[in-house]
Amino acid sequence: MNADQPLRQVSYDLSAQSNDGALSDGVSATATFRELGPNQTLVTLELDGGATSTDVSHPAHIHNNSASEGGNIAIYLSPIDGTGGGGTSARVVDRSFDQLADFDGYINIHQSAANLGNVVAQGNIGANADVQTSEGFNVVDNPQSTTYSLSASSNDGSVAPDGIPGQVTFNEVTNGMTIVTWKLDVDGDEQYEDDATGASVSHPAHIHNNSASEGGNIAIYLSPVDGTDPAARSSKLVDRSYDNLTSFDGYVNVHQSAAKLGNVVAQGDIGANASGGDGGGGGGGGGGY
Repeated sequence: MNADQPLRQVSYDLSAQSNDGALSDGVSATATFRELGPNQTLVTLELDGGATSTDVSHPAHIHNNSASEGGNIAIYLSPIDGTGGGGTSARVVDRSFDQLADFDGYINIHQSAANLGNVVAQGNIGANADVQTSEGFNVVDNPQSTTYSLSASSNDGSVAPDGIPGQVTFNEVTNGMTIVTWKLDVDGDEQYEDDATGASVSHPAHIHNNSASEGGNIAIYLSPVDGTDPAARSSKLVDRSYDNLTSFDGYVNVHQSAAKLGNVVAQGDIGANASGGDGGGGGGGGGGY
């Protein structure tokens, strides 16, 4: 990628959908596809009213066909945390920008993993929508990447009482923005993205102040992981520089659910509190995100 040549992006309106759930009037939203490289696209979601102030996370998917036709899930997106974080989420999709911009599909955002029948926002994308491509990221040359381990954390919950190990990766995008991706190794084989947690909830995650041994308040909301997502991963576009996050005095907690934040299933120090992480160097091209 060339820092002097901004990449492409396109946005789609998602209309509020009336339903029988807790958000009966629905919520309007915007979906944006941002080109990352030859074979990757960042899909961000933003609710027009910000966080919904509910104790659930709102799963989202790209489906096949138009919204009027209906179709099966084609691509899992990151859920939106109802408790905070500005009503946004992000997902790095391993498809080119052109593939997604031409995709025959639509997006659904749901009330919760346990109430997928209640669609709160919906909109056509790609081949089914009429939009204009605009200027996207002006990425840095040779973006840096660092990964930190998350240890399984025993808890009193019903979903993962023994905890689940994982990892969190900071990927530099621009001089002031970083993609934070975290994922869980559900079956413990150190081969990520091959198993869901199987829970009918989404698992929120946050960056907290201080070290894990000290404890601290939430500093940055990350996107939750959908319990039914076979990849068990999520991303968030964070408005902080890579250097800021890799030197941050903090740690990451992954929780059972938005309603059960007291049950921490994974935890790990980051930045200033970790032993350097696993630096990936300039990994922003084909597979760095």
